[in-house]
Amino acid sequence: MALDAKLALLLIHILTVAGNGYSSLQENYYGSEHEHRKKLDSSFKSGFATGYAFSSVSILAIFMSCCVPWARLKKRKRNKMMMKTPMMTSLIERREKRIKEANEQICMLGNIVKRLSFAGISKATANFSQANKIGLGRMGTMYMATLPDGRFLAVKRIVDSQQFEEQIVSELKTLGTLKHKNLLPLLGFCVESNTRLLVYKYVSNGNLFDWIHSVKHRRKTLQWPLRLKIAVGVARGLARLHHGRRGQVVHLNISSKCILLDKNFEPKLSNFGKAKLIMSMSNSPGVHDEFCEMALVKEDVHRFGVVLLELITGMDCSRMNFSSNNILNEWIGHLLSNSYFYDAMDRFLIGQGFDDEIFQLLKVACNCLDCIPDRRPTMFQVYKDINSITKRCEVVDDSEIQMQPEICPATSHD
Repeated sequence: MALDAKLALLLIHILTVAGNGYSSLQENYYGSEHEHRKKLDSSFKSGFATGYAFSSVSILAIFMSCCVPWARLKKRKRNKMMMKTPMMTSLIERREKRIKEANEQICMLGNIVKRLSFAGISKATANFSQANKIGLGRMGTMYMATLPDGRFLAVKRIVDSQQFEEQIVSELKTLGTLKHKNLLPLLGFCVESNTRLLVYKYVSNGNLFDWIHSVKHRRKTLQWPLRLKIAVGVARGLARLHHGRRGQVVHLNISSKCILLDKNFEPKLSNFGKAKLIMSMSNSPGVHDEFCEMALVKEDVHRFGVVLLELITGMDCSRMNFSSNNILNEWIGHLLSNSYFYDAMDRFLIGQGFDDEIFQLLKVACNCLDCIPDRRPTMFQVYKDINSITKRCEVVDDSEIQMQPEICPATSHD
């Protein structure tokens, strides 16, 4: 503030010279001492006020140069956000419309899938007690239900179901219309407020992933004949989906976790939330549509190849990076070499006398994993190849796929 006072005094002197002239200033300066001090005090006060005003103007100038542009930038960002709002509103409205349509479809699907009582299911699961909880998935929690006659059911409880309405419709449409020994039977559903219940046949041996990659320090062991039985069963179920006369269904979520095993280790494909009916999209599909449909079918084949690798190696192959064709080709080449094959084989399979059959299944797996989708076989061909291996291992030959009128072996996208 001392510096401001000095500047003010200097400014007062300059103003005095301009107002009264040099002679007047000289007169005031050489006057009496009392009058000189009085005028000096007055000049000091005036100069202080002028300096304060000068400082205020400086602060205001700094504010205008720094803060105002920032405020304008913030306003521009706010305007951009306001411009985005209609687009976001449109997306939200379209999503809400899809959810509403899906919800309406669920209510109409009572003609295909039996609609069950919420009270009855709640009672059968002991009000969805923790003791009856048997699994937790992305869509909801799985419970075991016990009927009065002693039979067991599996109930998937989906709370806050709005985000899963489309997947629920897909599950109901697929498993509600397709019946096959290697597809998990869907017995009914229930709609209660914002909760959806899907009721399935209970399968007692859990999923394939837990058998191959056992947890809790206890390894479940699957002998080779059982692994081959599971492989041929899953292939048969997928062939039923891909080659049905009423339309071609792709699963799009095949993994060892969605393959359930009944008491006889017969595999059941589950988790049809991403499934699509692709052959009835249009009566005369264009080249682009046909290419997309083929890509979806071949994606199922690829995922099945990963499951076969898990059965052979005992490794969690779903975590492997197959994005690079060069890496994939190199890895497959190593697998098919005799030296690396024995290193990659699950140690529980070594010495059982099935090395040749295991190697043959490995070749089927590698064909399914071909980096060029067009070169991957159809699931019907895969089923036939695996079924021929079962004959060498004395696994029961179930050739029902060749006798079912729904299957259309001639259908091919190779």
